Formats: sequence, structure tokens, C-alpha cells
Amino acid sequence: MNLKDIAGYRDDFGETFYVVDQDFRTAAQGWSTTDKTGPLDLYEQRNKGRVFYTAGVNVSGHAASDAAAMQAAIDACVDFRGDKVFLTPGSYAPATALTLDSAGMRLVGPRSGNPRSGRVTVTAGIDAAYTVSADDVEIGYHAMIPLTAANFIDVASGADRGYLHHLYYNSTGIAASTSTEFLNGTTCIDWLVEHCDFYIDAAQGDAFTLTSAQRWTWQDCDFTVGLSGIAWATVMTFLTSMLGSKARRLNFNTAGGATPAVYTAIFTGIANVNSQLMVTDCRVNGSSVSAGTAIETTFGTTTDIELAENYLTGDATTEGGVLITLA
Repeated sequence: MNLKDIAGYRDDFGETFYVVDQDFRTAAQGWSTTDKTGPLDLYEQRNKGRVFYTAGVNVSGHAASDAAAMQAAIDACVDFRGDKVFLTPGSYAPATALTLDSAGMRLVGPRSGNPRSGRVTVTAGIDAAYTVSADDVEIGYHAMIPLTAANFIDVASGADRGYLHHLYYNSTGIAASTSTEFLNGTTCIDWLVEHCDFYIDAAQGDAFTLTSAQRWTWQDCDFTVGLSGIAWATVMTFLTSMLGSKARRLNFNTAGGATPAVYTAIFTGIANVNSQLMVTDCRVNGSSVSAGTAIETTFGTTTDIELAENYLTGDATTEGGVLITLA
């Protein structure tokens, strides 16, 4: 069977390059054998030049580390062809920043309807573990564990039309630092973020910090502060301008307990720049913000941010919730 069948991607165009984790199956189990009949050997024979093994033994990339194998697969992609770098099940820990610089490439794991049940985990071992520097890059279907005081994804200026989906950003047990962020981008437009889960259990930095970005869309994502007494200062911060962007159908939940977790604010903007952000159909745990007006801060005039049909959840006595409005 061709690995494209296993990956679940059978497109009419574009090549697939496979990254194989050396810990997915041990040598003792016959992952690679001297007679070249092990699973890794057969993958390589059937997909010659397209298999990159993190142990670096007699496969296409001859890569000696997770980062080297992943980067070799990325470097094999051809611009605009729609090539995929497919992360086979396993746990990867790149200690060198990966540069996603092939326009139209996709970095994905096996398909999973629930981001939390993905079969691939990537643990950042360096700041900007993923640096996106090309247009139309897609990243999906895997869990991402951050490094303290570092960004997981950096988006370079001019890297437009990116697509993030079915990702689980899991900072469980990561030491608190307001410099720990999921994504930091500058002057990038038309990005879509959907079906992603973001979880923190210590006071971390923003999920998104964007400077001079335009026309981003976030939809159908969950954000959770999972430990009592923790404050998430802000989830999204927009600097200089953030024009024509939308946040819709987002859920912001927190742990309970004697000292409930809180959001100090969710959206942080800049004053007196019209049409930065439209927020619609979002739900916020009613115990996690001081009042509905605390959903945003520093935007300035009421034309900077538009709110429509967003609610603080109710409790047993006020199940309908409270409509979120500006101060």
C-alpha cells in the first residue's frame, strides 16, 4: 500500500514526503532490518526519496535528528505544487527552528476530528520552532507543546493566506511566562484559524500577537485556562493595526474552584483605528471575567471593535447568560 493511502491524502497534484519518528517502533520490533523487509524499509522502497527518518539510517534524508529530518522533508517540497510533509505517528522535538518556506506546502499529521486526540505531538525545543516565510502554508492535525518564554510559530512579514486547523496547543506543566506565545506575526494577511484548542495551566502569554496584520479569521476554536487561580492576561493582542478581522464561534472557558481562573481581557487592541475586529457568536465562562465589558481592552472608540451576539454563560439561576456589550 502506498503511504498516500495511509496518510489519507489522495490528491491529484502534489507530492507527499514522510517524516518517521525513530521511537514509533523500535529496532527490536523490526522497524528496520538487515534484509530490508522491516516496515521502514518497505516505506522507503515504495516511496523512494520521500521518507525521512529521524534516526538517519539509510533513508532519503539521512537526517540525524528530528529537526533535520523535518527540515529535509520541508526542503524537498516544490513551491505552489501543494506538497505535503506528513508527520507519521510519534513525538517530535525539533531543537533547531524549522523554516516553512515552500509556498503552498502543508505540514500535517494523520487526520483527526478532535485536535486533542491527534497521534502526533511536536514539542518545541527552541524559539520559533516553526517559522513561516512563504504564502499559503497549511499546518494541521497535531498537538504542539511550547517552550517556556518562546513563540511556537513566527510568521514573517508578507507570508499571507496561511491556514491553521485541528491543532492542540497544550502548555500543561510549562513554567509560567508571559513570553510564552503560540503565534507572533507581522504584516501578514488573510489567515484562517479554525478547529483548534488552546490550553494553559499557568500564566502564559498571548495565543496570538499580530502587528500590522489584516483580514484574519478565527472560528470554532476553544480557549481554556485549566487551573484554579490562574489568570490569562490576554488571548489576542493587536499592535499598530488589525484591520478587517473576524472572531466567531469561539469558546473561552476556565477551571472553577475556590479561586476561579480568569481572563484579565480576551482581546487587546489599539485605540482609534476603526474596523479592527468583529466578534460574533462567542461564549465566555461567566465567572472568568469581571464583567462583559472586560472582553476587550484599549481599543478606544466603539468603532474599533464590533460585538454581536456574544454571551457570558449563566449559572443554575440565570441559564440564559448575559449579552456582552461595550462599556
